[in-house]
Amino acid sequence: MIKEWVNKMTSGYDLSSNPFLYRRLSMTVALLSITLFAFVVFSVINFKAGKYLLVSLDICVIALALFSLHLLLIKKKIELASIVATIFLLVFLLAFSFINKNNGFGLVWTLCYPLFVVPILGTKNGLRMIGLFYLMLIPMAYNGIGIWDYGNWDNTSFLRFVLASFTIVFIAYFFESTTVKAYNTIMKIRDKEKVYLKELENLSITDQLTGLHNRRYFDEHFALEQMKVARYGNSLCLMMIDVDHFKSVNDQFGHQVGDTVLREFAKLLKNRMRGSDILARWGGEEFIVLLPATKLEDCEIIAEDIRRAVEIYSFSQVGKLTTSIGLSVVCAGDSNQRKAIQNADSALYQAKEAGRNRVQRL
Repeated sequence: MIKEWVNKMTSGYDLSSNPFLYRRLSMTVALLSITLFAFVVFSVINFKAGKYLLVSLDICVIALALFSLHLLLIKKKIELASIVATIFLLVFLLAFSFINKNNGFGLVWTLCYPLFVVPILGTKNGLRMIGLFYLMLIPMAYNGIGIWDYGNWDNTSFLRFVLASFTIVFIAYFFESTTVKAYNTIMKIRDKEKVYLKELENLSITDQLTGLHNRRYFDEHFALEQMKVARYGNSLCLMMIDVDHFKSVNDQFGHQVGDTVLREFAKLLKNRMRGSDILARWGGEEFIVLLPATKLEDCEIIAEDIRRAVEIYSFSQVGKLTTSIGLSVVCAGDSNQRKAIQNADSALYQAKEAGRNRVQRL
């Protein structure tokens, strides 16, 4: 029941945009509810005591509390409701202290004001409202020395009251500012965690040498594309690409140069991929491409374009190289990834057996 009431109270408010909005809502509703209940009781007590001026004040406070609750819960105007709530609390406490003098611990009630206002309005606006409050209350309290008839209200009592007031203000400000700083610190830590997690995720699916996707990423997306083939009958092709005579490059120029060749080769492939194509390093000098919604004839055209681009490209410290490419089609009935990949690998093997620097379809 409480959860339903909270959900109803917060409906219509975007709590994600302001982390302190829920607390403001709760504090304002609590203040208004307590005020409403208390002043209904006060009005009955004051009426029986014949204090009709205080009864009129109580009724005004009840009306303002109801109006503020209407703004807050029905109209969803928290800013206006918060301002109205804090202003009428200010007016009431000043009027209560003035009318009741220091009887009934009138000034003691004023110490509650900062504890409500700062959480509801925030540090900046809360301190402004508190400043306005004490700008009127302190002169009134000072002028009451020797006149107000509760206890020994003298200069010492006045100074104690002022000291207590500023202590309460400091405590309210300290807790609010500390809460805000703590929240901001937590948000910064969470933002850093998100960045680190994103980096870790990228590392887990990225080949460190070439910067392309790795086999893990390819396998995950291959499974998704296979599901689309099975469900919608989309065409799907595979392309297995290998650098011809790459072992000779490593043997003649060294592995560092071989790594540079692989990076340049990967960049060359990436520049010829479409947005929907999934390119990954399969291992060693082999690369694999998944081409969604692509017929075998179109896949062959793309592969031939890659082959020519590699043939005319001059690699750093190595010069000219060639590539062999094997193609295969993923059928709707193929539930096993290995079969489609083996078909592309077999086509690649046939291309090498036929003299390399060619595209072979299975």
